[in-house]
Amino acid sequence: MNHRKPLPRPDSEPQLDMSSMIDVSFLLLIFFLVTSSLDPKETDLGMVLPTDKEIPGLDCFVEPMEIKIASNGSITVDLTLLDTDLDQRQLPLLEDKLRIYKDSSDLLSTEPMITVISSDEASGQRFIDVLNTLAKVDIKDVTIADISAD
Repeated sequence: MNHRKPLPRPDSEPQLDMSSMIDVSFLLLIFFLVTSSLDPKETDLGMVLPTDKEIPGLDCFVEPMEIKIASNGSITVDLTLLDTDLDQRQLPLLEDKLRIYKDSSDLLSTEPMITVISSDEASGQRFIDVLNTLAKVDIKDVTIADISAD
C-alpha cells in the first residue's frame, strides 16, 4: 500500500500570522513610552495670567514690556531687535533685558508686566524659547497676544 500525502491545492493563498507582529509592535510602543522623558523646564512653566484687579496704593510702576516674535523668528523688545538666530535656543540678549526689567520692578516692589505678542507664522519652538527665558528669570505673570491684535 502506497500512502501519499495530498498535495496542496495550487489556488490556495499562503497566510501570514499577524499576531506576533502585533505583539512586537505593542512591546516597542510600551518600551518607548517607558524610556522617553520630557524636558522638565518645558513641562511646568507655572505661568500666571494677570487679572483686572488694581493694586490699591500703588504710586510707582514699571512700564509694561512687549516682547514680539516676528514670523521670521526674530525677537523684538520695545522696538529693539534682540535675538535673530533661529538655531540658538538660549536667548542671552532677551535674558539680560528681562533680568534688568525684573530687578527694576523688584526695586519698586511691583510685579513685572510682560506681554508676549507672537505672529501666527512664528515657530512654536521660538515661542517656547521665550517662555523658557521668562521662567529662567522668574517672571510668571505674562499676557499672551496675537500680532494681529496690535
